[in-house]
Amino acid sequence: MTGDLDVIKTGLIDRMKDVCQALLPGGRAESGQWVSHNPVTNDFSHANPALKVRLRGGVVGAWKDWRCGDKGDALGLVAYILRTDTSGALVWGRDFLGLKAMSRADREAMKKAAAVNREKREKDDTAARARKLAGAQKLFLQDSFSFQADRRFAHEAQRHAERYFTARQVPLASIPTLNPDSFQFAPATEWWKGATWKVAGGRRWKEKAGPSFPAVHSAMRGALGNITACHVTFLDPVKPGKAPVEPAKLMFGEALGAVIEISMGPANVPFWHDDGTVAHPVVLAEGIETALAFAVAGVPARVWACGSLAGIGGAPVHLPSISYVVFARDNNAGNSQAQKQFAAALEKLEASGKTIVVEASHVGDDFNDLAQGED
Repeated sequence: MTGDLDVIKTGLIDRMKDVCQALLPGGRAESGQWVSHNPVTNDFSHANPALKVRLRGGVVGAWKDWRCGDKGDALGLVAYILRTDTSGALVWGRDFLGLKAMSRADREAMKKAAAVNREKREKDDTAARARKLAGAQKLFLQDSFSFQADRRFAHEAQRHAERYFTARQVPLASIPTLNPDSFQFAPATEWWKGATWKVAGGRRWKEKAGPSFPAVHSAMRGALGNITACHVTFLDPVKPGKAPVEPAKLMFGEALGAVIEISMGPANVPFWHDDGTVAHPVVLAEGIETALAFAVAGVPARVWACGSLAGIGGAPVHLPSISYVVFARDNNAGNSQAQKQFAAALEKLEASGKTIVVEASHVGDDFNDLAQGED
């Protein structure tokens, strides 16, 4: 039975996309995951699906519903969706993989093929990760933009972005310890969510690019200061506001475990250059504008934006230059999913052994609402 269990689990992982198409036909493949609404919790009234299954990269078959918190492995997904137990999932798996009709030789051949495919996936994942990290750095540095040849466009893009932040009551010029290595300003960045893709003959290519907008590119850096992701805020080309697309903020690369350093705090050097001789506090915020609200207020601390609640939990607060942590949480009133993510992020921060202080704005949803005087 144990051998059969291993064969079935391996077989399901080897055909994870087919498994997802069979169990979650309303979903879609996106960024190495199968993204779907959850038929178990019947969450179809929500605009954004929250059930995500890993297809490549990381642990293939691992899944989690980011709305309700349910999670598991490949075999567990079968049991979960079919509302059965492990035995029932194994029965489905045998039928799905055609094991009943297989001879012992066929099974051994399937095992060998699965091992070969696993090794290929690992190599492909390593290469894909390297391309993604290189792409994130390239995006931040705007290497691919034809506008780069004429710096006048970049200067105008910076002025436009500064008008945007000023309208949000968080002017960059008012932050004396702003980290200049955290931002680039682009006159035209593709909103890649709007691109049209074609798939045929095992190839996938971009048929039509998405619309382009002025944008703020923010470097997301790991503990060593290496750029692992680029956060892009798309701006309206005329008025000082966000671009007319949803979402107007996107991240490319590996954002978990990386942060955007807004303010360098009392040390006035980037965190990756700080030897920790004197430790200072750090303020962690989910969004850039919330982080900017703290930096503009002149708090004597480093200020980092983490991109998401999960990102806050993975922030490199273990560094010796960090004395304690202020977690500037959004209120997220009535959002049970965000409340669970907050609890998970707080648990991860506490595991660092540093003192954690949680602060929430008493006005609006976050501290940028407070900065703007919103009710």
